[in-house]
Amino acid sequence: MLLLAYLALEGERDRSHLAGLFFGQNQDPSGSLRTAVQRLRRAVPEVLVVEDDRLSVRLDCDAREVLRHLDAGQHDQALELYMGPFLTGTRLQDLGVELEEWMYATREYLARRVRGALLTLAERTAGRGEISEAGALAERAAWLPGAPEPEAEDYQRLGLLLTAARSTRLGRLRQQASDFGLSLDFTPEVAQATLRPLGMNSSAVASALPQRGTSFVGRVVERGEMQRALVRPEVRLLTVVGPGGIGKTRLVLEVARTWQAERDVAFISLEAVSALSTLPTTIAVAIGVTLPADQPSFEALLAVLKTRRLLLVLDSAEHLLEGAPALSRLLSMCPDMKLLVTSREQLGIEEEWVLTIGGLSVPADSIPFENARQVEAVDLFVQRARRARLDFVLTPAELFAVVQVCRLVGGSPLGIELAAAWVKLMPVAEIASEVERSLDLLQATHRDVLEKHSSVRAVFDQTWAQLTETERAVLARLSVFRGGFTREAAAQVAGTTIVTLSALVNKSLVRLAEHGRSDLHVLLLQFAGEELARQRDEEQRTMAAHGAYVFDLCQQVRSSLLYYRDEKLWLERAEQDIDNIRVALNRWLIQGEVETALQCIFALRNFWINRGRLVREARTWFARILSSKVEIDPSLKEQALGMDGLMAMRIGEYESARQQLGASLALSKRRGEANSMSLLHLGIVHLETGDLQEARLLLEQAILQFRSQDNASVDALILNNVGAALNNLGNLLMLTGEFQAALSTFEEALRAKQASGGTGGNIELILANIGEAHLHLGHWDLAQDYLLRAIEERLARGYHHGLTTMLKNLALVMIGQHHHRQAAILLGLIERQKQVLDTLMSPADQAAFEQQLVPLHESLPQTLLGEARAQGQAMTLREGLAYALGVGKTS
Repeated sequence: MLLLAYLALEGERDRSHLAGLFFGQNQDPSGSLRTAVQRLRRAVPEVLVVEDDRLSVRLDCDAREVLRHLDAGQHDQALELYMGPFLTGTRLQDLGVELEEWMYATREYLARRVRGALLTLAERTAGRGEISEAGALAERAAWLPGAPEPEAEDYQRLGLLLTAARSTRLGRLRQQASDFGLSLDFTPEVAQATLRPLGMNSSAVASALPQRGTSFVGRVVERGEMQRALVRPEVRLLTVVGPGGIGKTRLVLEVARTWQAERDVAFISLEAVSALSTLPTTIAVAIGVTLPADQPSFEALLAVLKTRRLLLVLDSAEHLLEGAPALSRLLSMCPDMKLLVTSREQLGIEEEWVLTIGGLSVPADSIPFENARQVEAVDLFVQRARRARLDFVLTPAELFAVVQVCRLVGGSPLGIELAAAWVKLMPVAEIASEVERSLDLLQATHRDVLEKHSSVRAVFDQTWAQLTETERAVLARLSVFRGGFTREAAAQVAGTTIVTLSALVNKSLVRLAEHGRSDLHVLLLQFAGEELARQRDEEQRTMAAHGAYVFDLCQQVRSSLLYYRDEKLWLERAEQDIDNIRVALNRWLIQGEVETALQCIFALRNFWINRGRLVREARTWFARILSSKVEIDPSLKEQALGMDGLMAMRIGEYESARQQLGASLALSKRRGEANSMSLLHLGIVHLETGDLQEARLLLEQAILQFRSQDNASVDALILNNVGAALNNLGNLLMLTGEFQAALSTFEEALRAKQASGGTGGNIELILANIGEAHLHLGHWDLAQDYLLRAIEERLARGYHHGLTTMLKNLALVMIGQHHHRQAAILLGLIERQKQVLDTLMSPADQAAFEQQLVPLHESLPQTLLGEARAQGQAMTLREGLAYALGVGKTS
């Protein structure tokens, strides 16, 4: 049940993290996690939630409730719930090192927080004169099971309380403190006098926290991270960094309120502070003290704050960064002070700890309505929409538009609030359309809003004014990217340097993303794009540079996939840059540069195919081009028709494929020679649709035509194409039951491919076909060897197309070898991953496959068969492929 406890406390986690944490010491961590998940599903099916690669639980957790009450300053309720050390009694020998560290760290963290609550209650109790009760609370705090050794500050607080109460355990505490070089020499009278003011509510300081007229929504993860940081003694300065309008101020106010019960809390807006020299007076006013006029203000402030237990919140510090070192001195002279700062840029001093925040979470497309309604961004939209229109109720029909709004504003709380206010005048779908068109809709419709938050444009105008000319120019040029960019791309298109890019990252204007990429917040992207559009010549130059970048990228992808060079890397690069490719293609087509667009689409041929879900997109681009009124070179049109036919064939649209390939052949015959590739692909279409006689004629014609091309400069490509045609001829022979002839043809195809020097790829598909031929001939070991080689090489290249068929045949090999349970697990994996992997199976193929599964159903009881299939269905694609390779090698 430790897994349930972990998920209940820490929230949703992905499988790879959990497998490593809980079962990293096992030989097969993923398999061990799978087994644990299956057991939990059977034992508590309503508790465990499995969504793709992530796990979560629907379960109340007492530790989380304790923390929730502590965060809210509800110490009495927290202490009632706290039942002792976290997960006491857990068998340590069963835990890995990392999990054991998590358990101990969590145990200490909870106990430390509870100790803090006990000390606060004890000090309040002593302040009311109830000394004996305060002493009992302090004794419990001092020797709380599971808590770490008290910090120096804790020893001082405990010493005062136990001295005031004349506790019999004071000597023990003094001995412990002396071991750390601390002296607790107080008299009872001094201790009681020191504690007396703590019974009074520090309302003068607490009231300085601004009150908001709207509820606070979300940020559960960020609030937890901040609370865990601030409770640590070494965290004296925590800076919350993020762009304007992202909700930094609301977040720190929410966290600061939870600290009012434990220490004085003061809030200071630094917007009106133009120079560091006025900061001491501003702080003094906020905490309700008057500084003597005959002393330097900073020295006088230090004297006042030296003994105060104060959480000082400094809001909007980005324009005072040069004075940040003064905060270091403030902290060094005031040992009981903590600083909580908001800024669009890090302060850059040694004491600083940083939490960078982005937009609120937005639901995925596939999430059910009831779950989507609870996601932070949607929840905020609904709450603010109800302020504008009391009868607003989110319906499933409106959810898509609300999610679209939240995505368009990048989860920005300010953007969501400003957009939601318009529900009184227009439907949500119209709001989404207007936000996508312009930033102008995102402005306040009520009068009491702060000027800096009156509109998204006002936020960005303020930010823009604080940038250097170089930073403005670079940021404007970066707006042409979609879906992010690499540092190299930013340099090529926007002319940025590492120094400028780093400055924009530090100012929260450029965000660091995965895979070494960066991006702009969607609202900032729109604003910067408008700034670029004001400079027409600069905009044209930047778009041309972006187009050149995309064109070069497409050619690099083509070269890589054609010549087997770093295929996986370039497939991933194309995937990461797909939005940049789309915007460039669209721009070229609008500008009539059809041939440039076609050259890029041709270059991405293997990318479209091997990212199967993008094949339909490729067809959409071809449809736009082929229906264009722009004159296209006949040879390019012939190639476009042929490739569109290939794409149609890949997704089973055989009639359309036949039409497009036929049109391509007709154009090629006008120039006196049939297009060999169109012949090959048309032969495959006839093969797939069962017209075997016509398929054989076309494939044999294609082979003859490929072999007749004796130009030495294209020998490698010719051999590659001969191999492709022979491979498909072998498939035809498989359909006619000529398995030995098919095997010989596949082997000839493999030799042709290998002789081509690797040009063109897909050798692993021929290996898989050789494996399938051996399968039909009953050569189980040979079939297994070829299939495993095919799967490994397919994975190494980063391709998914064809994996379903390979796994299906490997399952049939398992049945032939009488490894029925392993076969059933593979079948479950295939059922779960059909959409992810590739694949279409014709009714005839499906019927034949089911017939091949009869021995499995006869050999394995239905209960065991169902359990094994369920195990496969619970696997992720990565886990399943690892299992397939492992089971094949050990069978």
